[in-house]
Amino acid sequence: MRTAALVLAAAGVALAQVPEKRVVGYYTSWSIYARNYLANQIPAAQVTHINYAFANLVGGVIALGDHYADVDRFYPGDCWAPGCRRGNFHQLEIHKQNNPGLRTLISIGGWTWSGGFSDAVLTPASRATFAASIVNFVDQYYFDGADIDWEYPVSGGLPSNPTRPQDKQNYTLFLQELRAQFTARSVTTGKQYLLTIAAPANPAIIDNLEVALIWPLLDWINVMTYDFHGPWGDPVTGMNAPMFGDPVDPMPEPARSQFNTTRAIDNYLALGVPRSKLQIGVPFYGRGFGGVTAGPNFGLYRSYSGPSWPGTWENGVYDWTHLRNSFVNLNGYTAHWMDLQRVPWLYSPTASTFISYDDPRSVSEKVWFVQAADLGGAMFWEFSCDRQNDLLGPMHTWLRQRPALRTPVRSLSLAQPVPVSLQLVGGSARANRPYILFGTFSDSWPGVVAVPGSPVLPLNPDWLVSVFTSPVPPLLQQTIGVLDGAGSATAVLDLSMLAPLPAVLLGVRLSMTAWVFDSPAGASGQPTNVAHFVFVP
Repeated sequence: MRTAALVLAAAGVALAQVPEKRVVGYYTSWSIYARNYLANQIPAAQVTHINYAFANLVGGVIALGDHYADVDRFYPGDCWAPGCRRGNFHQLEIHKQNNPGLRTLISIGGWTWSGGFSDAVLTPASRATFAASIVNFVDQYYFDGADIDWEYPVSGGLPSNPTRPQDKQNYTLFLQELRAQFTARSVTTGKQYLLTIAAPANPAIIDNLEVALIWPLLDWINVMTYDFHGPWGDPVTGMNAPMFGDPVDPMPEPARSQFNTTRAIDNYLALGVPRSKLQIGVPFYGRGFGGVTAGPNFGLYRSYSGPSWPGTWENGVYDWTHLRNSFVNLNGYTAHWMDLQRVPWLYSPTASTFISYDDPRSVSEKVWFVQAADLGGAMFWEFSCDRQNDLLGPMHTWLRQRPALRTPVRSLSLAQPVPVSLQLVGGSARANRPYILFGTFSDSWPGVVAVPGSPVLPLNPDWLVSVFTSPVPPLLQQTIGVLDGAGSATAVLDLSMLAPLPAVLLGVRLSMTAWVFDSPAGASGQPTNVAHFVFVP
């Protein structure tokens, strides 16, 4: 029997060793137009990094994506004299002045402007030229680094994009060149330049990257864990950004098991990427399917005719704020929750429309996963979709929490029980309080395994999976305890695999993520503090 236990140091030392999680938000140049979401409206205090989308790639070098929006639009306080800095770029400078820890990156390419990458990285000379243009651009416009958003090397992206089989190797060579040029420039400027990429979640596209060679060059990887399903040819409706897979999803493989956040992260971890260099992607928008056929499951896994109409700014795409104000349990739409995949959806039988989206609950659970798995942080697309910070607020809050409990990441054996002891971080300040366990099971069944007669109950049942739907006995049992005054050597929770396991699960991958909350809850009804632990085979 294997046992995992962690005894942590005194509160001050332990908390100081917890690295800050990154909150990376994309701001788009076109937000200033119909969306009327200006760069000076960015809630910069709630993020650690702003990625500006996008710079273009023209003739093998970086170019302004929108000259007026980027550097010419007049904001209050700007001047018209020669040499005055204006536009969105200058607003980012002001945000950094007001928030000294904030960093900004220019994001290059994106879905629409990835057509020039293959040529730009083709030869040593073209790579050097492209890299030099980026380094100069970053300095000229006072950015702190670059985010490369090539969608995608080798194959994928817009059909008109030129691609080559050697893109896979050339992309690595280009990133090596860009990192080398940033390092050389640091000698003269004293700046530490950031280099990141937006990376695919689809395993077939991940295979077109030399991940093992790329990650050491990067500060982190923004994994685009969204757009897993949408009205672009999928046979049935499905979730835009599920946390976990669904074994009864009618989508063919690899979509059924691979198109979800936790599996995408697992795939990068398996390729050697350190946890601290991985960011999950969180969409602040939903995907809508129109012409959905009637049937069970409130529109889920039903055939459809195309994108729903009209969307917020384009067919089939809905900003979160628009959904909240006009769709969530309004105007004939009913909100539903997918226990297995930990995301909500909307359905209107009258409008024959299904919309998959993220809400404050699902965003909270995703960033709990970031904490649980000890990842680097989360990124989101994009600011203008969340005008009241309903989604960014919980993301910022939970990624700033310091864990109350820790345990090493361990593999759970399916052949024998694995008791796990969790111990307190923070000493007496967190002692003598009840803790609540919440857990989900990826690639199997979600559920909270209740302790009969336990006096510790969640103050808000919505934070728990209320029904355990597994056709077999619960996989885990929990024991909830109260810490003593010392809080340094008292087991808080014991999680034990129940033996023997059902034969149907032997040899099946099991990943369990759990969160532990301080109780009682705050005025909002949410737990005031959260502790995290995770087991990943």
